[in-house]
Amino acid sequence: MSLEDQSVICFAPDPWDSMWRNRHQIMSRLSRKNKVLYVEPETYCIRDGIRQAVKSVRGGTRDERLISVNDRLWIYKHPWWGVNSHWPVLKQVGFRLRIWAIQRVIKRLDIKSPILWVVDPRFENMARHIKKSLLCYHVVDNYSAAPYYSDKIRSDLEKAERKLLLTADLVIVTAPFLMEEKSRYNNNVHLVKNAVDYEQFSALKHLKRKPDDMLNMPGPIIGYIGAVNEKLDYELLNTVVRRKPEWSFVFVGVYPKTPGSPASRFAEDHPPNVFLLGRRDVKDIPKYIQACSICILPYRRDEYTRAIDSLKLYEYFACEKPVVATDIPVIREHSDALYIAVDSQDFVQKIEVAMASQEPKKRLLQRSIAMQNTWDMRVEQLSSIIEAKLHGC
Repeated sequence: MSLEDQSVICFAPDPWDSMWRNRHQIMSRLSRKNKVLYVEPETYCIRDGIRQAVKSVRGGTRDERLISVNDRLWIYKHPWWGVNSHWPVLKQVGFRLRIWAIQRVIKRLDIKSPILWVVDPRFENMARHIKKSLLCYHVVDNYSAAPYYSDKIRSDLEKAERKLLLTADLVIVTAPFLMEEKSRYNNNVHLVKNAVDYEQFSALKHLKRKPDDMLNMPGPIIGYIGAVNEKLDYELLNTVVRRKPEWSFVFVGVYPKTPGSPASRFAEDHPPNVFLLGRRDVKDIPKYIQACSICILPYRRDEYTRAIDSLKLYEYFACEKPVVATDIPVIREHSDALYIAVDSQDFVQKIEVAMASQEPKKRLLQRSIAMQNTWDMRVEQLSSIIEAKLHGC
């Protein structure tokens, strides 16, 4: 069952043109048969909001923050006027301006009774002020344990999430741990895991040429594809990359510039066999995975990673690459298809075993897992859940 002829407004925590995550995959597919407005936050000072409101009243203006991707998908750079103000009055003015701004966009696109798809809990108050047919909260992280947020942001997220869980018509979670936690506050919680664009990632399985920025890297190449942030185990990584100076370790993904954080310290102080390439276009990611001898998932083991359903794991599997990972629940679930390491020494040993082994059974299992977990399948699953709720089934 495919969702058709609906309007969906997605409140996301990241830009459309950032590293693609589950919301990008889901919304791009929903937009094939539905009208989709993808709302991404962008910080502006409050005077910009007042200036735009005055211009609109005087004669109307086209909203430069609204971008058409195609005839069914729009990106709206939603201003966060006044969000960080210490003055309650300015916060309230900023909120009213934000409500005015998004309602103006909704009217312009002729969106009526939309499905609100909230990924970022900080949009909870915004969702309450928009007329809707359905409110769906998509839980993709354990925010209360997120290591890359400050204590204040974690606290704000937790409060907003609690309100959202109590008011949402549907709650979608990506991991069993989240299912258990969120079911305490909402009785309509559904587990829908991450997935992979199988055709895109499997098509280049036999590609031999490396991307240009990897041509001069000596092999073997040990690769991590994804955000280089605080969910990774930098104590383990620092030991592993120094223990094997003859190996190349490549990291493809954004990395933070926050001074003093473990991720930024790793980015600033690493041996010459480590290559931080930054973010690459989503269409090129399969090429980078294929260029790696071994793919790794060096996650920390804590309350945050306990709730992870690694999107990159499915992508590695679609490319049928040997995978070495630390021991967290989602990894344990697929233990027959990869190599699990318990510490830094074991991590090096498992990479060596993976490089020396020719295990067709592992590759066949990886292929099977990837083919059974595609984004098209996930969107069909989500469509069925939404349709059932809309029609009271």
